[in-house]
Amino acid sequence: MSSAQTTSATTAAADEFPHKVFVGNLSFSTTEGELKDFFSDVADVVDASIITRGPRSLGYGFVAFADEATLQKVTAAKNGKELGGRTINVESARPITEESLAAKKEKAANRRRNRKPKGKGTEETSTGDEKPQRAEQDRSDSSPREGKRRPRRFPRRSRNGERAAEGSDAAAPAAPKKDTRKPSDTVAFIGNLPFTTTDEELSKLFSDFSISSARIVVNKKSMRPKGFGFVTFSSPADQANAIARYTAQPLTANDRELSIKAALSDAPVASENESA
Repeated sequence: MSSAQTTSATTAAADEFPHKVFVGNLSFSTTEGELKDFFSDVADVVDASIITRGPRSLGYGFVAFADEATLQKVTAAKNGKELGGRTINVESARPITEESLAAKKEKAANRRRNRKPKGKGTEETSTGDEKPQRAEQDRSDSSPREGKRRPRRFPRRSRNGERAAEGSDAAAPAAPKKDTRKPSDTVAFIGNLPFTTTDEELSKLFSDFSISSARIVVNKKSMRPKGFGFVTFSSPADQANAIARYTAQPLTANDRELSIKAALSDAPVASENESA
């Protein structure tokens, strides 16, 4: 699920259930049923949902109640409590207005209109007849090869270096490598950054949260920024809160809408038997 799809889903939930709380720092294994049961001892739950990207939980969700007064009681009772082995944070959710969504869509449309197509002048001035004519002339001037093609001295090799079986023209394709990475609990990936952004400017964008570092990724040879970076938060709760806030209301820098999501770590993903 893209950030636009996540925002649309959140907006629909806000329209249908106006009285709800945001629940952050959830375990990735927590289900919507478990989330609903956790709050049902305080008040009647109207709806409970966990925000996902594809099949993966993003570590936060929303729980809806009947009225505004219930939200204060639920926040006082459940904020800082433990669910699924993690200390969660609970706060009243801020609805996304139609005005803010309309302004966001208009800004994106203006950026698309201002983009210039690449190579348009070249396509208009070129007739495209030169290359086919030259190819026909080269084929007519060249003489056919005499004799039969010499047999191979060695069998073909596959991409992984192993020799193919005799009599076969191509080796069997290698099995795709399984992705063993999982989302990090404290590090966030920040994309679509302006190339002039510095580490200090990236850090200031997240001044509302407790972070331990902010780093812009640069090319090792040219030392030029690549347009993305990483922010390390002091706790999983700060990372979850930042992703939730800026997924619903994206950050902008120099009129560019930034993307934020959990960074992928290199630690192997636990199997079903290990995680059970």
